[in-house]
Amino acid sequence: MKRSLTIVLILAVALLAACGGTETESAGTAAGVQGDGAVLDREAAEAALSDWILGTDLGIASGSIDESTKTVTLEISEERFDALTDQDKTDIETAVHDLLTAHLSPPSAAGEYSIIYSVDGRLVDSTGSPAEDASPPTSAVGADGSVVNLVFIHHSCGENWLNDGLCQALNDNGYHVADIYYGWREYGDNTDTVSWPTWFTDEVMNLVYQEMSTMTAQNTIEAATGENTIIMFKSCFPNSDVGSNISDEKAIYNSLLPYFEQHPDKMFVLVTPPPMINISDPQKTRELCDWLTDRDSGWLSDLSTGNVFVFDFYNVLTHPDAHHYLLNGEEAHESVAGYDTLYYYSDGDDHPNAEGNVKATEEFIGLLNYWYQQFLAAQG
Repeated sequence: MKRSLTIVLILAVALLAACGGTETESAGTAAGVQGDGAVLDREAAEAALSDWILGTDLGIASGSIDESTKTVTLEISEERFDALTDQDKTDIETAVHDLLTAHLSPPSAAGEYSIIYSVDGRLVDSTGSPAEDASPPTSAVGADGSVVNLVFIHHSCGENWLNDGLCQALNDNGYHVADIYYGWREYGDNTDTVSWPTWFTDEVMNLVYQEMSTMTAQNTIEAATGENTIIMFKSCFPNSDVGSNISDEKAIYNSLLPYFEQHPDKMFVLVTPPPMINISDPQKTRELCDWLTDRDSGWLSDLSTGNVFVFDFYNVLTHPDAHHYLLNGEEAHESVAGYDTLYYYSDGDDHPNAEGNVKATEEFIGLLNYWYQQFLAAQG
């Protein structure tokens, strides 16, 4: 059905080869030697994989190559995976094999690689069965089927995100979702950036920890006994227009840190406000979100408790190639120069559309599972 996929791949490989992309020891190229002596020109291979994904219309969101397990993982939503035909999967296998052949020495080593699909956080083979050759992303569910309670403070964009697959993906990974929306006590209407210092006090947060009801979420699993362990909070899209100065926003976020440090038994996840179609100074919005997510020199660089994490919802929604996700077992944050406003919109609406929300879910779930394990490790 999709023989054009292979043609697109061949053109991408040819272009890389013409630029010296297949030289395993060329300057600026990351070449990896595998245990069997095979050498993968990883940088060129991943660039070709990305180009190929962009050239398909199969709904593949991203891909990664793991030399240690000899797997190529393709991220895709469950809906798009279910729509793949046997011919689609054959074409995918052929295209990826050709890609690896072009960037492996010896080329025959490509035959040792297998393809797995990350379907809304689940690793499966082409039949949809659990992948045998790869460890699935660690979820919150324990061996005894235990569930982790999570509460999400949000407004309309969060409601849409939950309904577009986030709630189900969270449930599938062992998180029960309580959520707080407009009308929750005297606080629910106020979720702008300037409002967060009002929330993060013992008086309000003790209510949040105990909130197990849902206002927009629809769970398929029961809550665990006890309080919410994870607190997600997000402002709506108007807060992505920060103007020409972000010192006020930085001061607000910094003012929250003492509370977080005083509650190391709780895990806090800030979701950056989604972008709008038009932002007065989008470079400043980008600067703020980069500062929030930079753990080495940004907002959380001096945090000692390891219980606060940031998902860059803003960045993920600016371009198909903009990502904040788990890549080869590590947190990766990738932006696209010149794209700093909302890419995923419909009919001039600043609310992210379903396509953007699905992409955000696919990237967020892997990170959340990864962060949860870090949070547990920090608690000892």
